[in-house]
Amino acid sequence: MKTNIEKYIIGTRYDNKALITFFALVIILSLAAEAFIVNGGPRWMYFVLMWVPAFSAIFASAVSLKKNKEKFSLKNFISGLGIRKCRIRYILLAVLIPMIYLLIPYMIYWKTHPENFGYTGVALQVVLKDCLPMMVIGIFPNIISAMGEEIGWRGYMLPALTKRSNLVKALIVTGLFWACWHLPLLAFGDYMAGAPVWYKLPAFVLCILPVGIIIGGLTYMSNSVWPAAFLHAAHNNFDQAVFGVITRGDDMMYYVSETGLLTIICAWVIAIIMIVKIKDIAAKEENRI
Repeated sequence: MKTNIEKYIIGTRYDNKALITFFALVIILSLAAEAFIVNGGPRWMYFVLMWVPAFSAIFASAVSLKKNKEKFSLKNFISGLGIRKCRIRYILLAVLIPMIYLLIPYMIYWKTHPENFGYTGVALQVVLKDCLPMMVIGIFPNIISAMGEEIGWRGYMLPALTKRSNLVKALIVTGLFWACWHLPLLAFGDYMAGAPVWYKLPAFVLCILPVGIIIGGLTYMSNSVWPAAFLHAAHNNFDQAVFGVITRGDDMMYYVSETGLLTIICAWVIAIIMIVKIKDIAAKEENRI
């Protein structure tokens, strides 16, 4: 009987040449796209940037396939990128978790800064009527771009690093790489505007690292990148298209969103719970063996 780790990494191609190819393409193509964006490139370049990890993973897998002279199978190739079916409960968790670590900080901020909440004094049913449709519907178009990243980060990079280390270390390294991948846009572009660079760079890393651990943990438990894509899409939609839109205030970026102290705390609490859960699964598998 295969363990969760064996099920997760089966079919993925991550020999040294392929992994080096993946990192080289991700770094070079991402820096080129980010430079284009920072220098006034069109908005659609963000979509291109988010599909760089997937393209890199596909190319790296093809390199490994050719090197090992394997017979090509489209089904196995797609499965090797983490695109596999999963149980619906993992999709539901993927939508619920970012709701928790994003909404709790925003609710605290709205409570302590009522003047910065767009619905202060408005009945709850009106707020729900206005926001709920976007919270649900807005996830689906975001999946298209989020999938581009998740095929690369959690579909290819995470299992490749897990093969060379252990899952917890791989989760941390993948989450850290993912966070740092955004930094040129934070430092030189208009991404996460509202806080000084000296603050938002480390704050962003401290926030996105635990989110990456959470996403990676769900990917491992479900053996699929679909929950990762849904969580990524839900995160972007809730923060950028719903909660952030109805919130104002010059100091909000210190409390909420992807650089807020409250979000960092909430995300780390869930990430630690995820790590404990993963270790528990691994321990039970070792006992069965």
